[in-house]
Amino acid sequence: MHIELIRSWCFECPEVKCDHSAKVEKYRIHNKLFAIIGENEVSFKCSSEQYQEFITHNHIIPCKGLFRYYWITIKDVTVFPIEDLHEYLINAYEIVVQSLSKCIQRRLLEQLSHEIDTPWKDILNECFHEFIAFFYPEIERDIDWTKAPLFMDKELSQIIKASKTGCRFVDKLVKVYRKSGEKKWVLIHIEIQAQVQMNFPERMFIYSNRLHDVFQIKVVSLAILADENPDWRPNSYEDELWGCQKFFQFPIIKLLDYYDKWSDLEISVNPFAIVIMAHLKMIETKYNYSQRLYWKKEISKKLYAKGYSENKVFALLKFIDWLMVLPRELSTSYHSFMNQLKEEKKMRFITSFELIGMEKGMEKGMEKGEKKGKIIGQIDVLKQMFNMKYLPKKQFDQMVKPLQLELAKL
Repeated sequence: MHIELIRSWCFECPEVKCDHSAKVEKYRIHNKLFAIIGENEVSFKCSSEQYQEFITHNHIIPCKGLFRYYWITIKDVTVFPIEDLHEYLINAYEIVVQSLSKCIQRRLLEQLSHEIDTPWKDILNECFHEFIAFFYPEIERDIDWTKAPLFMDKELSQIIKASKTGCRFVDKLVKVYRKSGEKKWVLIHIEIQAQVQMNFPERMFIYSNRLHDVFQIKVVSLAILADENPDWRPNSYEDELWGCQKFFQFPIIKLLDYYDKWSDLEISVNPFAIVIMAHLKMIETKYNYSQRLYWKKEISKKLYAKGYSENKVFALLKFIDWLMVLPRELSTSYHSFMNQLKEEKKMRFITSFELIGMEKGMEKGMEKGEKKGKIIGQIDVLKQMFNMKYLPKKQFDQMVKPLQLELAKL
């Protein structure tokens, strides 16, 4: 899953293009290389100071053919926290951008995001009840759903920062009420990584204790394991010294187990059946993009047939588009397919903004042959995304304002 994440992050960087041949993908910004993704490894550009530090790491070597330009190759990405990998990628992008003109630097860096976020959070926010019902039906039956769940992401973030327990992918803290009237905090920790983390059970134990200390209320810790190792199933933490023992057990869900339940997923009306189908086919097709395109289309069609609300369709399409990453030409094919499906179903579709939308806006500007036209094209795309309700008003204003100021100078 780490390689898929890095690929997705590359495409999220402003104005990135990808050249690929066989199983190697080269990512460029204004024709300057900043990252290379291979079958099981990834290479980044770095600074001279970072290079000296990186090559002392057991899993990092000088990049063949590029080491003179301070390139490193990570032979096994699964040993690194996703936060570190994201930082390496963003740093490589920024180093290359800083070699461009001041005007281009300003435009690109203003659009660049340093935050790690995924549509998993959107799915959990939009479909929390369905999430609990699908994975934990006994818990679902004990919750009083007449009282809306309260998401406590800010409080959880503060606790996580204080704990310093290593990498995470998505963490959610939700306040719910039991039918008995008793308040309960539910900590949902979703691990979407292809790595075995020896400290994972300890981290779950630490979070549970800290949450109880802070809120003085019962805590239920739930874990979703979406890695590719069928044998990795940590569900408890034990510690003992001099007769003093600690034991902590938590329920887990292993997404790989749903391979044998594919027919059940196809007939299920729960949106998390679609989530699992997309995740399993992402793993299955990681070296076969033509098959991935096929399954991306098939799962998207199944999604429309489920009869979900427009908001759920919107969130799920965004999830599928983000998770099942495709090379640019195949992504364009998927985009055309979904536009046709959108017209048939009369529902909005979240396009691959980084891959399709902004590029079209820039192409529109370049056709006019002027910098002014290019900026107008970018503004037009942002307006379109705002009208589609993809961009919230605050984010739209933040992105459009610098473009309008630059346009005014011209």
